[in-house]
Amino acid sequence: MGKYRTPFANNDVIHLIEQNKEPEQKLWIAVLAKAFDDAFYSADDRAALDALSWIRHGIDFNYVCGLAGRDPNYVRKRMLNKAVEREADILGKHMRIKQAVNNVIKLKVKKREPYKRPEKDFKWLPKYTHDYVDR
Repeated sequence: MGKYRTPFANNDVIHLIEQNKEPEQKLWIAVLAKAFDDAFYSADDRAALDALSWIRHGIDFNYVCGLAGRDPNYVRKRMLNKAVEREADILGKHMRIKQAVNNVIKLKVKKREPYKRPEKDFKWLPKYTHDYVDR
């Protein structure tokens, strides 16, 4: 087993910065991280749209950024282009699905001729009368 070496100063910078934060501040940073995770990586479109709306227009977003020790204007400015792209992708997908459903409904509603049985032609059969005897 090798000896433990202390890491170089540059390798441990993030750990040292995070070590000086209060637990409440770490909590609010985690809340922001979860919001961005929901906004950009969630498979649930409704949750993603809610998170994007909160990031773009939420009054509480400013408060949470303040509690996390972040400048809300800076964070919003950095994420605005990605948020708009993601929202456009989700809404575009919903529009394509809605258009496809409307096309299916139009095809179902389109009037079709009701099915008519073809009239049977029995002229080729011999005519049987009461005096006919099959021998």
